[in-house]
Amino acid sequence: MKTDNNYNTNCNNQNGVYFAPQQNNLQYQQPAQPQGVNVQGGYYMPPYTPLKKEYKPFEKNDTLFFILTLITSFLLVDFAFFNGFKLGFTVAYYVLFALTTAYLYRRKNKISVFPLLCGALSLTGAATFTLYNNTLINTIMLFLVLGLYCIYVLGISVGFSHRSGSFKMLIDLAESVVIDTFGGVENVVGSAGASSKKNKKPLYILIGVAVSLPFLAVIIPLLAKSDAAFEALIGKIVLNIGKYVLEIVISVIACPFIFSYLFNKRSDKKPKRTAKSGNAQVIASPITVSFLSMISVTYCVYLLSQLAYFFSAFNGILPDDYEYTASAFARRGFYEMFAVCVINVGLIIAAGVLTKRTGKKLSPAVKGLSCFISLFSGVLIVTVMQKMKLNISIYGLSVNRVLVTTLMIMIFIMLAFFILHIFAPKISYMQPIIIVCSAIFIALSFADSDALCARYNINAYKSGAIESLDTENIRMSSDSALPYLIELANDSDRVIANRAMHEFVQYVFYSSDITFSDNKAKLVIDGSNNDLRSYNLARVNAYKKAAEFYDNADKNSKETMQKDIWLIENCYYDEYENAYFDYSHGDHSVVYRYNPKTGNYDIVENDYENY
Repeated sequence: MKTDNNYNTNCNNQNGVYFAPQQNNLQYQQPAQPQGVNVQGGYYMPPYTPLKKEYKPFEKNDTLFFILTLITSFLLVDFAFFNGFKLGFTVAYYVLFALTTAYLYRRKNKISVFPLLCGALSLTGAATFTLYNNTLINTIMLFLVLGLYCIYVLGISVGFSHRSGSFKMLIDLAESVVIDTFGGVENVVGSAGASSKKNKKPLYILIGVAVSLPFLAVIIPLLAKSDAAFEALIGKIVLNIGKYVLEIVISVIACPFIFSYLFNKRSDKKPKRTAKSGNAQVIASPITVSFLSMISVTYCVYLLSQLAYFFSAFNGILPDDYEYTASAFARRGFYEMFAVCVINVGLIIAAGVLTKRTGKKLSPAVKGLSCFISLFSGVLIVTVMQKMKLNISIYGLSVNRVLVTTLMIMIFIMLAFFILHIFAPKISYMQPIIIVCSAIFIALSFADSDALCARYNINAYKSGAIESLDTENIRMSSDSALPYLIELANDSDRVIANRAMHEFVQYVFYSSDITFSDNKAKLVIDGSNNDLRSYNLARVNAYKKAAEFYDNADKNSKETMQKDIWLIENCYYDEYENAYFDYSHGDHSVVYRYNPKTGNYDIVENDYENY
């Protein structure tokens, strides 16, 4: 057999196999083949076997806290979602906070003051749900409380991978909520499965519970027949059995996600987060400078145009038919200027984060332009505040105006910390912004803005500071404003008192927990006023004031209120005509039109064709 320098001459065998040449005087040997395997082509590829992921079984504390989390989930669903965000939510949140602290707190964890302050603020904010029930403010407060809670959880557990004084802490926050809540469910399920293999006790408990159900189905009816109180309790549970079943189903679905959020933050379950190595500085400094310069030039032109209001040399800018009025100045451009301030805050943050640095320093031009835009935003905020002040002096206070004013103050604080950070980068800005702005909004919530607005508007109207008083707006506010509506109904000015009286009747009619009898007000026993989960201090006080006002009213006033109830139930109300139309009389209608002299809705027969 002849060979050459590269291949064995036996390369043309039937299998087409080529053998490697000799190297280092060592004879090449084909790898051993397992018996029973037909290898084609001279190579053997073993089958791929995926590695099985190992999960650490639950510890005793994990099992206990999973059960407690299930109970807490039911409290959140039943107390908060199904019974209104009132006392029930406050209690359920306090239970969740205590559970979280007990499960995650470890002495070895180095916890800064910042997450502890956020936790304290969240507890304070949750208390406002028991006191007041303004829907808009409570909705904002709900998101604020949950945000502060997430900061607290991250701070006392695995900690922040970025500086908590930087905006990048928000990235940590978002990742921890999304990844640990939804992506971490697999770890919880895997650990639960590993625990069930190691310890059969939870399975035995479930079997015991399941076996007891048929016996309870026989025992409970017998006990119900033997005692009236127990029978009433069981009857109430059976009456709401569908609701409770739905709550249990929702709680079972939500529990793994809530527990996953906490389970994956245990310091002994998951290693401490490490900062990402990615660099967000992707924009060249000249691009940022040119962009901010164009924005700044536009703002300079805007500032120049404002001189037309003060110097005659610039009057040609204004329209020829321009007439300056306080109301027009107060209304025009308010929300547009506010939107510009919000956009500017976003531009300043983006410029500082995305612009490439020379070493670790931001370009002086970028700093200067960012500072100018911040100062311009500050000027806009002052202008907007003046517009709002003038608006309030003309039209009075409202919850929306108070909220917008508060939000402008927060933006002003943010701009101040941004300017400070531009010239002193080592100073943290995110922590003080979160703490100060959260404290401001919580203080606003405790101030009871509905009562504040109603009191201010009534006093301003009586003193002549505002020309009109919107009694309907007071009635449409939360329950905190009702005592002031009742105060107006007792006012010596009969015109405003009569209007307030009719608005009071509207409030009573649309409140399901209070009704009027012939001579006495009645609070419905099975209404939310009697359910501790739905207890709210403002509502309880409002109902007591309403009952007291009706009980102390004279006979004519009671008849007027009862007539208004009948009109609301049986007639169509036209808000533009301020009249009720009764269409139950065949080919014609009976119109009840408001008479400001008598304060009653007087009948105008066959008046339909005129309107």
